[in-house]
Amino acid sequence: MILIHSSKLLNSISATTNIATVSFFKDELHNTPAFKEKLDMLLTWSVTPLQYGDHRPFAAVTLIRSWRDRVCERATRRDIETPNDFLQDQLFDWLDTSEVAGEIKSIRHIALLFEELVKRELFSYAKYIQRLIARGETGLSTTEVCPFGLNSMIIEPVFLEFRISTPPVLALDSSTQFNFV
Repeated sequence: MILIHSSKLLNSISATTNIATVSFFKDELHNTPAFKEKLDMLLTWSVTPLQYGDHRPFAAVTLIRSWRDRVCERATRRDIETPNDFLQDQLFDWLDTSEVAGEIKSIRHIALLFEELVKRELFSYAKYIQRLIARGETGLSTTEVCPFGLNSMIIEPVFLEFRISTPPVLALDSSTQFNFV
């Protein structure tokens, strides 16, 4: 029943919806099956070609950020661990196991979703790459079949778009010259 209500709620969101009024995660604690199911539903809804609207990835990121901010505030007041590492793990696992994340036709939508998650500091690209390297994955070419979910090939095809669209970062070296990183 909860998932049916959640599905209807997501499908009612349009480009003109005031997303601040949408209560998707409500009071779910982050390490519960209910939260994981709703996060999976939200991520899938935001990238599946079966749904309508370019607003979906942005709405999903806003809902996740709202939940994360609320839980972080609660964690700070209670002096407990924030949900940031948990969220990183859940997003990584979704990329690795979700059926829609393994579909080639979803790559552009997934790239947009994860670009927004990175911009809003909800997903760490550096931690993602570290985890793939720790697993011994170097990425697949775009012509290979994706046997283990999108994580198997996401290093190059998906985040290439993110790297190109990200402006260079300036850094000072010891001789106080500007260098592009």
